[in-house]
Amino acid sequence: MATTRPHEPTLLDPKGPVITVIACTVGAILMLGAGGACVFCVVLATTGIGGTHGGWTWGAAGLALVAAFIAWVGYCTILNAHVERQATLQLAAVGVDSTALVLTVASAPSSNEDHPQIRLLMRISGPGFETFESTSDVPAYRFGSATQGTVLPARVNPASRVFTLE
Repeated sequence: MATTRPHEPTLLDPKGPVITVIACTVGAILMLGAGGACVFCVVLATTGIGGTHGGWTWGAAGLALVAAFIAWVGYCTILNAHVERQATLQLAAVGVDSTALVLTVASAPSSNEDHPQIRLLMRISGPGFETFESTSDVPAYRFGSATQGTVLPARVNPASRVFTLE
């Protein structure tokens, strides 16, 4: 008999509309700019415009691959910004107010932006869903004062177990 497992709890960093627009704009610039450069390099390499021969053809092909990769990064940036914004809106619409009880606090590696982080093991409970535990790395500047036994306000999507700490 097949059983369904609940979704893994996921800590969501809410994204506002301004951050989403900035991320999408950067992604579009990367995608369109590098996409155009990729097309130019492919045309240059395949047609021999400008008298490119031999090594120049391989150089143009290499540049086309680099440009294609940068365009792909831009496309993924747009998709990621859209998915994060949709998750933020869905959490705001169907999320329920709940509490997160801090069970343990430990140090964690710094984030990509070199912000110190701490690792919190939390028990999250509230109406409309089963209590669950989650371990999340959070910025120390926001939650550095959390100790064992601290109760933090949270918002949880009962269906997906996506939550945010407030």
